[in-house]
Amino acid sequence: MSKDSERVIRRSIGIVFTDGGLLSLSGTAPARGGHGDEPLLAVLCDPDAAPVAFEEALLSTEYGEDGIQRRATLELWLDASGGRPIRGGGTLISAVEAVVDGLETRIAFFRWSVEGREGLGHYEIARTRG
Repeated sequence: MSKDSERVIRRSIGIVFTDGGLLSLSGTAPARGGHGDEPLLAVLCDPDAAPVAFEEALLSTEYGEDGIQRRATLELWLDASGGRPIRGGGTLISAVEAVVDGLETRIAFFRWSVEGREGLGHYEIARTRG
């Protein structure tokens, strides 16, 4: 197995909404995986309510010429077989890149809107260097 095939990529999003709700999304996949190969776990926690895990989560990202994530859209499905997804999007405020212990990380701070709920959060992409 080559070093390149051993590389992995992890994407994570954390959002704090102005109403006190939280959204977390995370997934890991081989760096050479195709679009949709990455299983994503998304959990929404509304103020004064139990957390809700989504059956399917989709994340689409637009990158700038510098490789930094600029915009992202989310589709969160409570039931993947039907119904209407929760949709949202975010745009870049600021970003930082770091390489530590063989891990290349790009953390972008985003302004988010999910079904009309405004919030702030991060969108982190980490890759192992191989």
